[in-house]
Amino acid sequence: MKKEINRIALGSVSIYMVAFTGSAVADIPEDATLETDANLIGRTKDGGTITYSSTYYTAKSDDGKAQRTDLTDESATISFGLITWNGDAIAKLVETASATIAQGKRRTLIGGIENKNDTTYLIRAVHKDKVKGDVRYTMIGKNVQGFAAAYKPGQESVITPSIQAEPFSDGRLLVIDEADAEEASV
Repeated sequence: MKKEINRIALGSVSIYMVAFTGSAVADIPEDATLETDANLIGRTKDGGTITYSSTYYTAKSDDGKAQRTDLTDESATISFGLITWNGDAIAKLVETASATIAQGKRRTLIGGIENKNDTTYLIRAVHKDKVKGDVRYTMIGKNVQGFAAAYKPGQESVITPSIQAEPFSDGRLLVIDEADAEEASV
């Protein structure tokens, strides 16, 4: 346990996305199957942020002597900056986008609600750490923010999607797998 208490994560994450037709945590593919160059959507700039938030409702008596607080909602998101990307990444990040390649040219079409594909993606953020052990965050969902690509002289263009988690069949929103974990001694 001491090893885990002293774990300090340094560095960025790599983001993998693949269409997901499963619904259970058990349907998540093995790391080697998911974490391939074909599923890497681009290189990140300034890493990624995984956010879990919860909402509570508190019922309280007028005299303040009785109170009950209950969890009413929860959400999880992942946002990240992509410094390298192409139309294939956009097609995974925008529900109305599609990308094709013909004669050495990629064309990405975006927009039109009638073109939405209703695809749910499995998203994996991997933090590699040879010293303290890798950490993997996995969720299913889709980008709910769109994107902006600003081109400025002397600066890189980074797109920053925000993916909203959808629940697995058991209601879980986020799966965190840590390498080199130690069982607690009792």
